[in-house]
Amino acid sequence: MVNELTLGTRRVGDFIDFDPDTPEVKVSLEHSDRGISITIPWSSDDNPYASWFLRDSGINRNSPRLEGPTVPKKVLFHDSYGSVLLIGCYARGFHSNMFGPGSGTLWARAAIMGVSEEADFENPHGLQTDVSGLRSWLGISSWKRIIEYESQERRISIESVNQPDIEVGEHYDVRLTLKFGYEVRHENDGDRRVLSDFARCVTRSSTPKSWAAHLKLHRAIRDLLVLSRWHEESCYEFSALRLDDPLRTLDEKAHGEQWRGVVIPGSETQSAPKGHRPHLFEYNELKSLGLLRWIALRDEFARALDPVISSIGLKSSTANTLLAHTGPGLEALGYLLMLRDGVPKKQANEAPLKKRFERILEDLGDLLPLDGQAWVDSTCATYNGLKHANRREPDPVDVLNTWRECVLITRAWVATELGVPHEKIKERLSNDPQRHAYVKVE
Repeated sequence: MVNELTLGTRRVGDFIDFDPDTPEVKVSLEHSDRGISITIPWSSDDNPYASWFLRDSGINRNSPRLEGPTVPKKVLFHDSYGSVLLIGCYARGFHSNMFGPGSGTLWARAAIMGVSEEADFENPHGLQTDVSGLRSWLGISSWKRIIEYESQERRISIESVNQPDIEVGEHYDVRLTLKFGYEVRHENDGDRRVLSDFARCVTRSSTPKSWAAHLKLHRAIRDLLVLSRWHEESCYEFSALRLDDPLRTLDEKAHGEQWRGVVIPGSETQSAPKGHRPHLFEYNELKSLGLLRWIALRDEFARALDPVISSIGLKSSTANTLLAHTGPGLEALGYLLMLRDGVPKKQANEAPLKKRFERILEDLGDLLPLDGQAWVDSTCATYNGLKHANRREPDPVDVLNTWRECVLITRAWVATELGVPHEKIKERLSNDPQRHAYVKVE
């Protein structure tokens, strides 16, 4: 077994909390459906580990407890297979007898594989993520198929290709790069060979940045793909970099940078859509400058775009929930556009819903595969009927279609802002799957 933490793994080893005053203890490390956790035992309630769980438990004790330091944000696990640094730790759940033995569970936001010392991976210099759908959207592969025909024989070979990185640029001191690669894996030592083809988002900074600062750019790329073809995409951390954690040989000499593998609870790559689902905007139209423009737009209009984009994950929700979630985004979009036009804040704030929606339509012209003014009128009626109990409750199918049209209009607006040619947007929207209305089945 190599040093890994795949789902279902359970290991027993030493626990290090980087506090010299706490005793040595053996713990179990587990990656389950519930997350990544460490179970810590204690023999009596005056143990410093017990205080992490019991001090705020509300359980009355007859004897005073040791009030030691609070739960550390990072801890280290080590066994015969290697070491694992857990970050973003918090205590939740314990079992204990009165004055006697017990155990508690520490949960972690992420595990950094192979780290054997105290390193601040809460604030890395670099982060790599896998974003589903990115490589196919870019249209770049790290494999090339070669077919050769000879007399009564056909020969097919696959050759790896080292593709150059795409340097997107810098945003608030964080540099974004799209990196390509491949992998060959043998499955269970059998006859099956799996060739992987990937494109990863890579962010780097000269000074350490929080995960949130790095992930902001990664998730922006994911959100762009979501809007492009309205298909749910995943984005999860693959590896992290600290410049003070270089690659070292046995003689302790540093030999360049070292990207550490990252394990995130619940990370699962989103599968590609079934059949052909066309994109509304393509990379060859945007290039690096277009991606930077999108990241800036994502920041400026976050209050408008977040509710629309995140609604794609509400798969089990009712039609009312979808519109209640998305509607404020369209309200915000009209409001923010008025502010960008130079309208005074008070006047923009007091603008009625209809005026805000009409302001959005001003940027779209004849792009939409629907009647814009009819959309304004029906959306105002449906959305207000949903919010106000003194109005007629809208039909669920009408609510669902209003949500669908709101999403389509937001996607069209983003395409225009990114500079996709007018005729291209119009043509693609006319064939977009979201143009089809939901129909009530009697």
